[in-house]
Amino acid sequence: MPRCGIEESQWLSFLEVLGDVQLQQVPDRLGWTLDTSDSFSVSSVRFALDSGLVPSEDMGTRWNNWVPIKLNILVGRIQLYSIPTRERLSNRGVMVPSIMCPICMVAVETIEHTFAGCRDLRDIWGRVAIWWGLSLPSQITVPSLINWSDGVNLSRGQRKAFDAVIITSFWCLRNFRNASIFGTVLTKKSIIFYDVVEKSFFWISNRCGRVKLRWTEWLHNPSLATSLM
Repeated sequence: MPRCGIEESQWLSFLEVLGDVQLQQVPDRLGWTLDTSDSFSVSSVRFALDSGLVPSEDMGTRWNNWVPIKLNILVGRIQLYSIPTRERLSNRGVMVPSIMCPICMVAVETIEHTFAGCRDLRDIWGRVAIWWGLSLPSQITVPSLINWSDGVNLSRGQRKAFDAVIITSFWCLRNFRNASIFGTVLTKKSIIFYDVVEKSFFWISNRCGRVKLRWTEWLHNPSLATSLM
């Protein structure tokens, strides 16, 4: 006879299924099949995402503790091409007055153009090279500039200081770009390089406890100033 709207044959099948169930005196828990332990946890979710569900990138994350965290984050975003330039904003449907570079107004403002290709800003890298007595990368691109310090003939400490200067240069270029668009006072391009020299000296001298930098040596010969690092 039917019970609770279930036919007798269905009820018997249901009882057979329940007959294979063994109850244990343990607390209730969440489980899932993506973990071999059959236990659900936040760490198992993160491991599943990292190991299979999120595509991995070949590029490594650069981090230099001689500059503030915000500078490292900026370079990381530049490396991933995730800075909101006018081109990227326009592609997302954001209304912008123009997609042209606000500095030179002759090319579309992309991340590559802003930090490596703008004719009004790219000379900053040449001045950094002359200041340190080094050669520029064979091709001036965002990746080659980010990894510039890896291929120079300097000691480990000097390379870290030079890397801090490169990161600071990206920061100052970004600040100049933003000030040109949103600032109330017109900023001169001629002060970008001095800003790089001054800020990098301040951050390195306060964050590196190995050697006390001297401003005069840093200004005229940064390789000598960092030779003991």
